[in-house]
Amino acid sequence: MRIRLFGELDISVEGERLPALESGRALVGDAGYTRDPITAQGISDAFRDAELCSAALDDSLDGRRPFDAAMGGYQSARDAQVTGIYEFTTQLATLEPPPPEMQQLLGAVHGNPEAMDAFASVAAGTMQPEAFFSPEHIGPVMGAAAART
Repeated sequence: MRIRLFGELDISVEGERLPALESGRALVGDAGYTRDPITAQGISDAFRDAELCSAALDDSLDGRRPFDAAMGGYQSARDAQVTGIYEFTTQLATLEPPPPEMQQLLGAVHGNPEAMDAFASVAAGTMQPEAFFSPEHIGPVMGAAAART
């Protein structure tokens, strides 16, 4: 996505996931994957990643796992934690109208306080997108919307 600010400053915001270990430095939070800041989760991600990274380093330094295996485990855990919200944020940041299925879901969420709270929780990072968009969660939301009409 390209953004022009104040008519002269042109910046590009594109999502990218980087290796967890880069040039001898462990990358956490926004340093490890760039994405549009629309969901404002960078500091929360950094705290989570720092905890995962420190646990991996502790495993290595204490001899429980070799360094490469420990840091590979950190990267796998980090990527698993961020994939859903990364993809959600990337789509949200386009500022394009959502696809018809999403429009239908958002219509069902409207007027349903529990569903609205859950959707806000996705944007806030306290609910994984995979949990919100699961058939077990969406089915009742869509059913409640059908019952209201």
